[in-house]
Amino acid sequence: MIAIAAVGWASFARLIRGYILTVKEAPFVEAARALGCSQIRILFVHLMPQCIPLLLVMMGLKLGGYILTEASLSFLGLGAQPPTATWGSMVSANRSYISSAPWMILFPGLMIVITALCFNTLGDALRDRYGLKIKG
Repeated sequence: MIAIAAVGWASFARLIRGYILTVKEAPFVEAARALGCSQIRILFVHLMPQCIPLLLVMMGLKLGGYILTEASLSFLGLGAQPPTATWGSMVSANRSYISSAPWMILFPGLMIVITALCFNTLGDALRDRYGLKIKG
């Protein structure tokens, strides 16, 4: 989980930085500067709330990929250690029973697919709701 978080935050930071650079030239930011608001107030009161829909959409789109990454790492034995149950480790531990009990692999694998699909669908719905265009 730490490895996924250490690598995954960069795309969020790059997207938010680009959006802030675009929005900081908006008329409402110029009006806040004219009223004498500090840079910190402009950032946290005027700019950051504008980024919340973008963050929600990005999170919905990326979470499915993060779940697949965690399941893959757990399948390979690089994820959470054995007392902790993960879908990837369940598939890995039960792959020797595929011919006699295929449901032991089918249901954890199906749950991985359904959960990733649900998060991707949620991200698409949020993107359509807020009318955002996200690349990458």
